[in-house]
Amino acid sequence: MEQSIGLLTLNAKFIHSSLALRYLRNASRNAGYQNVWIREFVINQPVWKIAAEIQKLQPEILGVGIYIWNRSQSLELIERLQKQMPELKIVVGGPEVSFEKEGSLAYPIISGEGEKKWVEFLDLTRKNESPSDEVLKRWRTYGTDLPELISPYLKEDFPKLKNRIVYFETSRGCPYLCSFCLSALDKTVRYFDEKTVHKQIKELITAGIEKIKFVDRTFNLKPGRMKKLMQWLSQFKGNEFHFEVVGDILTPEILDFLETVPPGMFQFEIGIQTTTESVQETIKRKQSNQKLFATIQRLVEQDRIHFHCDLIFGLPGETLERIKESFSQVMALKPHELQLGFLKFLPGAPINDLVEKHQYRYQSTPPYELISHQELSAKEVLYLKQFVDIFDRYYNSKRFRFSINALLEKMDPVTLFNRLLEYHDSHALLMNPVSLDEHYRIFRDTFYPDPTPMEQDLLKDRKSTRLNSSHKPISYAVFCLKKKKLLSSPPPPLSPLPLSPATTSYLPLHTQAL
Repeated sequence: MEQSIGLLTLNAKFIHSSLALRYLRNASRNAGYQNVWIREFVINQPVWKIAAEIQKLQPEILGVGIYIWNRSQSLELIERLQKQMPELKIVVGGPEVSFEKEGSLAYPIISGEGEKKWVEFLDLTRKNESPSDEVLKRWRTYGTDLPELISPYLKEDFPKLKNRIVYFETSRGCPYLCSFCLSALDKTVRYFDEKTVHKQIKELITAGIEKIKFVDRTFNLKPGRMKKLMQWLSQFKGNEFHFEVVGDILTPEILDFLETVPPGMFQFEIGIQTTTESVQETIKRKQSNQKLFATIQRLVEQDRIHFHCDLIFGLPGETLERIKESFSQVMALKPHELQLGFLKFLPGAPINDLVEKHQYRYQSTPPYELISHQELSAKEVLYLKQFVDIFDRYYNSKRFRFSINALLEKMDPVTLFNRLLEYHDSHALLMNPVSLDEHYRIFRDTFYPDPTPMEQDLLKDRKSTRLNSSHKPISYAVFCLKKKKLLSSPPPPLSPLPLSPATTSYLPLHTQAL
């Protein structure tokens, strides 16, 4: 009887899906192992229940994908499975264990891209052989045994992917050397065959998949290739496609082309990280702020691409004042969303070489997040954590966008969100959930305790946001034009409008190892 071979991981949320498991499954089947199955769980499910489900399937070999969001649950699950099923052979992989110290885990570790190494493990197991020390060392070495690039998705996957985010690659690797990112370790960029890409995407969309997130580290590295694919994707009305792009290398030709794409179909994630040039040099990030800002301004004017920008707080050499300057400069561009994150010392990332020089302190367990460095105190980091919390509640939720844009004409963004933070802090509201109606009241009391008719009309953000939720928030200028007649007379009294909380998902997906 053929061996039962399982692949599993624990996703952060049900809406997420694992691309890596599907590559490994297909590599196994292509190598002649047909009884290979995958299972995806969620980190908030009880570990004993997951173990019970796996035991029902009676695997003889099990590969487990371990990431920053599931490390503790995965190791707990493995311990339980080993004690429930002593004969079970386990191998682990994924970015979270790709740089483990030798001997720290009691099972083989696959580092980096894992397709070839995983199949090699299966071959040895079938022959009842154990990997030699030399083989184990090679498996733990990042960047070795790069596999042939194959399609990840099969027909059997489609029913399980409906109403979820589907991740997709058209290339692997990154040419940049940003020290905070594991992709800085990549040596080359490899591309999937164009016909294979088209075939897979068409199959996914035909099966009812609506959202595809491309995880190419730099989607616009080859502008001609980007334009050609986006032109082809434009035929799929009603679908959404998300890309990570480097803003300052978006060419004039691409920007001209973007004026022709269907509004709302494409979403860009533009990593800025910092606007402080000396810090960019320290982290080996090549970026022209002038070109980047001009590109983002063009995207805003075109009003066709929904985009969000990223900043990282706590980079080496960046003081609180410089962080505030970066924040204010990016806010002036009016991104649809601005993700404010904190530096993480991912195992294996080059940023770890700067820990001693900059006197960093950070969490020793996932998510390995910054606590302080020599130019940014722990107290200042705590303030920034609270600031980000308030910013997400009021800006990234899109519930107060018109009011915020109006206020930004009169005050700087740091002052605006500091005032909301001070209100929450003085009323002991930082620790507890706050209802949508309470958020509205807080915003009104903070900025408009005695609102004029125009201000009162602006405070109807919730209704306006709700009406535009199928696409994206219209600009403040457009909003004012549409409201011009209403502003000439006092509006009717406000009535509460229930609104589902906006959900954002951040999944730094590494298609490597398991």
